Amino acid sequence: MDSIAKKLRETAIEDIIWLVYLFIIGANLYSNYLERDYIKNNNIQSRDLFRKINKYVLIIAFIIYLYFVYQSYDSIRNLKQNASDKKVFLTNLTLISAILFLIAGALNIFIQNNSVFDDEIGLV
Repeated sequence: MDSIAKKLRETAIEDIIWLVYLFIIGANLYSNYLERDYIKNNNIQSRDLFRKINKYVLIIAFIIYLYFVYQSYDSIRNLKQNASDKKVFLTNLTLISAILFLIAGALNIFIQNNSVFDDEIGLV
């Protein structure tokens, strides 16, 4: 694929990701509202719904992290033979960073699915 067309496609996908992040912000604000309702009124339905919202948000974030791992791996695969050592190093660091985010996302999903506590487990 032509490099200009590929970069344009990547930025179009990033636009979609930013829109998804806006959705995530709204979902988390609503989730916090429900959590406050649960804390104040012991509303079990609010607790169940805010937990469900948090789980779906984490799954969506995990899918985004998967995309970033793929994109980072693709960048390494497409490095030119004459790329500078600094470019190679930074591109590899980008992949490592994306993998660490993916691992963190997977751990948070695991924690959310296995929580036995009545309130939310704090996520960083």
